[in-house]
Amino acid sequence: MTGIWIERPDAGPQDAPGVPVPGLRKSTRDWLMASLIATTACMGTAPAAAGPAEDTAQAEKEFARGNLLVSMELWRKSAQAGHAPAQARLGDILDTAEEDAEAVEWYRKAAAQGDAAGEYGLGQMYAKGEGVAKDLDQARSYTLKAAGKNHAPAMLQALEIYRVGALGGTVDKEQAAAWEARVRKALGTDKLPPPPEPTSGKRK
Repeated sequence: MTGIWIERPDAGPQDAPGVPVPGLRKSTRDWLMASLIATTACMGTAPAAAGPAEDTAQAEKEFARGNLLVSMELWRKSAQAGHAPAQARLGDILDTAEEDAEAVEWYRKAAAQGDAAGEYGLGQMYAKGEGVAKDLDQARSYTLKAAGKNHAPAMLQALEIYRVGALGGTVDKEQAAAWEARVRKALGTDKLPPPPEPTSGKRK
């Protein structure tokens, strides 16, 4: 699974918002998988909303309450309507549930619209070879596209690309310094969080 940011039903005080979570507990993955399966049999439960953006916002609220059946239906509805943020978010959830092939499909749709979260998610899938053949060139390309749009996890990974050659990149001290300054400014802190996985993929 890729290193993604989601609010978990088993999250505790140690899991501050915006901090990379390297993986979910098995119980949470099982809960997601069971709920994803149940969603296909329980369509029509989501409350009506005005449009894709509103449905996506409502989906986040339902997810925070633990109502995955409703949130998944809303995300799918919005994603199928072409709403890029919903497509990327659906990709996140499906990736977490290890439904990698479908996750890649939704990330790709979001990335095709220039959505930073979709580009980053697709880059992560290419980096680990989940749902798609591993390709570090593609991983690096999509990650840098997302970083250029100030997507925080992508920016941290862009720093690692130039600092240590992550994702098959070439070490470039000047680029690394520029990205470090950009990350510090964006996060408003001198203390950088650890880079999200994967950052160790180097061209053999």
